[in-house]
Amino acid sequence: MTLTPQTRPISVSELDIVRDIAMLVWPKSYRASIPPDQIDSMISQAFDPDKLEDDIMQRGHVFFVIRAGRVDVGFCSAHLEGTRIWITKLCVLPDFRGFGLGKALIRAAQAHFAPAHDIVMCIHKDHDPAVNFCLRSGFKIAREIPSELDGLTDYVMLMPMSQMEMCAA
Repeated sequence: MTLTPQTRPISVSELDIVRDIAMLVWPKSYRASIPPDQIDSMISQAFDPDKLEDDIMQRGHVFFVIRAGRVDVGFCSAHLEGTRIWITKLCVLPDFRGFGLGKALIRAAQAHFAPAHDIVMCIHKDHDPAVNFCLRSGFKIAREIPSELDGLTDYVMLMPMSQMEMCAA
């Protein structure tokens, strides 16, 4: 499949794109690592429209959407703390994984918040596909922390910006 992806930041009025993609991705992606009765609650917490709007308006988050052809196929949310970029959400539709779109979204955040020293993501410890994506992309596990969502455990994954520049190609 040949893709010519386009990544762009979105406004508050476009946050429904984020929620729509999350509703397609989360139930399937997390079914092996999160009990099914918790997934709906987690989606409601993580993708509440008011919370997403507050992330942009109050907390300085920027949401990026990636489009392949005429379809929005993924998104990420990022913000800057000091010299560190935090990727707080990253989702790509399953049929569009493996084409570098997740990395393209991370690079969009990197370009937006440059210069920064490193990039950090919190990934659910038992979500093997996401952990493996991060490891393949150059992230290292820095530590474990309690998750904000329903008492689970996350990995804090860190990548120095110099490592990101090496895997940008």
